[in-house]
Amino acid sequence: MTEALQGITVLDFTQGMAGSIATMVLSDFGAEVIKIESPRGDPFRAFPPSLVWNRGKKSVVVDLQSSEGRRQLHQLAPQADVVVESFRPGVAERLGIGYEELSAVKPDLVYTSVTGFGPRGSYANYKGYEALVAAKSGRLMVFAGMTGREGPGHAAVNAASHAAAMAVVRGTLSALSVRDATGKGQRVDTSLLQGVTYYDLSQWILWQMMINFPDEYPFDETVIAGRPSPLQYLPARTKDGKWIQLANLVERLFHAQIRAIGLGHIYKEERFADTPRLEDDAREELRRLILAKMQEKTLDEWMEYFVNEQGDVAAEPFMTANEGLSHPQMIYNRIVEQIEDPTVGPMRMLGTMFHMDGTPPSIKGPAPLLGQHTEEVLGMPSPDRNAATNGASNGTASVAKSGSNPERPGPLSGVTVLDLSTVIAGPLSGSLTAELGARVIRIETLQGDMMRGHYNGIATNRTMAGTEGLSLNLK
Repeated sequence: MTEALQGITVLDFTQGMAGSIATMVLSDFGAEVIKIESPRGDPFRAFPPSLVWNRGKKSVVVDLQSSEGRRQLHQLAPQADVVVESFRPGVAERLGIGYEELSAVKPDLVYTSVTGFGPRGSYANYKGYEALVAAKSGRLMVFAGMTGREGPGHAAVNAASHAAAMAVVRGTLSALSVRDATGKGQRVDTSLLQGVTYYDLSQWILWQMMINFPDEYPFDETVIAGRPSPLQYLPARTKDGKWIQLANLVERLFHAQIRAIGLGHIYKEERFADTPRLEDDAREELRRLILAKMQEKTLDEWMEYFVNEQGDVAAEPFMTANEGLSHPQMIYNRIVEQIEDPTVGPMRMLGTMFHMDGTPPSIKGPAPLLGQHTEEVLGMPSPDRNAATNGASNGTASVAKSGSNPERPGPLSGVTVLDLSTVIAGPLSGSLTAELGARVIRIETLQGDMMRGHYNGIATNRTMAGTEGLSLNLK
């Protein structure tokens, strides 16, 4: 069965999480991904996650420091549709594999770069490590107040790398869409810093509001220094020492949780009348009451109670990574799949990013051994250089400029999307789609999306940016 990216060849020069995950996704959806490695190999091969990041790819060893290696690469370039690289700015050019060099032999080439801090500016050549990017963006300061001590907290999830990986996929597919329509390739660039900005839906906007509209948005130092974990998202310990996550952000669900665990009497007290919007002392007292109540039953007793008797309460046990991989829901929906790896044997790993009925993606195989496909790939006949230059595109590669150009249509120009999603994930996806030129029409109830009233609607300034809105009575 045809796959979405079948027939697309990708040369993968990336190392580390962001680029490797991006090219893994391209492979899952049908692209042939050829990983170009030095004779020493990708240094991240020593990290166990690389067995997942590099699945389904071919490994070719090329010494780009040698003239022979560069010659081999230039022979291979005309066969590629996409190049993805994660060198520091200027390194690819010094190696002779920059955009200008490769697009000269492949004018419709899509050339995607991912860096730590972006290709321009004083930080362009700074070490683009996850923690440094998170600190520079302000993300780590958001966790201040949640760690039981003063100062910022480090986030375990590599949000910048994952976000940059998805930006690489998004940008590459957008450029391929333009190429299909115009025959022209182009350069795409993104960074960990650019990717992580999408994780801030309110603080940047709220900070500006406090400066520009101090009467409506009084100064709140927790915007800078972070804030304690919200009552609606408390992790709680149960009677048997296990942990459960309570997640009832919607106000009616939080009230249902309070009553379900036997704290409904608090609403008779004036200090709790505006729960969950409370003064610090009342908030801390309610937090202690909730945690104490949760220790009156075992984890299984609470879950049976919430699932069978209190369906309005959102709660879920904490699991280890291994328990998560074995969860029936993960297996039933093919979020987890098992493959045979030549180095470690049977191995469970995350499945494809999403499923498609008509052109389903699939894991193409395990991560390759170093240089496993060198002879196969470099032994392929190279197409005639003139044919590659004067092929179907007959176009001149256009270099993407920094900043937006309203006179230049986006890659999804002409596409119309009806967005019926709510809260954060769906609306933000719609906003990101609108950024690419699509017309996104949001369909909301007469009362509007619940997030319009959350934190004074600040988050919707980001999650709904660039979209159109219709309010309909769908009942």
